[in-house]
Amino acid sequence: MTIDINVQMIDRVLSALDELTDDNPGLESSVDFYEEILPMMIAARPALHGLTLNLEAAQTKLKEGVPLLWGELSAPDALGMEPNIDLFLTLCRVTAENGNDDGENLMRAFVDGSLELKPMLRQALIQDQAGLLETAEAWQVDPALLATLSRFLLTPIARAYAIAFSQALQFGSWQQGYCPVCGAWPVLAELRGRDKLRYLDCGRCGTSWVFKRLGCLWCGNTNEKQLSFLFDSDQAVRRIDVCDKCHGYIKTITSFDPLEPDMLLVHDLETAYMDQMAADQGYRRLNVQPKP
Repeated sequence: MTIDINVQMIDRVLSALDELTDDNPGLESSVDFYEEILPMMIAARPALHGLTLNLEAAQTKLKEGVPLLWGELSAPDALGMEPNIDLFLTLCRVTAENGNDDGENLMRAFVDGSLELKPMLRQALIQDQAGLLETAEAWQVDPALLATLSRFLLTPIARAYAIAFSQALQFGSWQQGYCPVCGAWPVLAELRGRDKLRYLDCGRCGTSWVFKRLGCLWCGNTNEKQLSFLFDSDQAVRRIDVCDKCHGYIKTITSFDPLEPDMLLVHDLETAYMDQMAADQGYRRLNVQPKP
């Protein structure tokens, strides 16, 4: 049954991606990449049969602002924490086929046993930029590429745990700008439902959580004089929330129903022009390590 559901999900996402290229030919290379990688990423989600969740320990973590997955990659007996090797090698191959020698270098380092994936994933999980930079320098590869490959490799694990945790935990009291499950920063925000509650959507594990309407998710700024919006005149249901203190931004979509986690990729690509709008005005997606 799970396999059937995954096949249907993959078909829906791939169909939506194909529709994007009909209207946005400039997205074709990105869509081609995801069409090859996405089925593998969904298939790589680990089975968590037998997972037991210590609710008291989980609630303590959340109260202290610590994402639930932080520290779990270090546990030798943690379910589903082994990175998917086939996915990693495919990511390296696609990178190499796109003319980047770093993909082949990483593949060779892994095959000869000199590159370990799990330490790299631990760095990616907590967004340890210094650690990822050190690893990239050790293998003489682009740090941005290493961070991207690590994120793709980590996503199936994080998504599997997000699904498991969502059945046991509520995140309504979580008021951090980063994800309560995996610690990643959100890819989108929603003004959802009749009451237009503001939700943040994690692009890595798909978790969604309520966040205050007036406030910067990046720096916590609540000074309304430093918080504003950039509007898309052709799309009344879309805007960009910006902060003039840290110059961070988040794309925001008005929705009646929650956006599906597996469709966040499509919505992010569909609104890629808004990223350019924000950049043209001096705003950026911040790449900082959360500090619980």
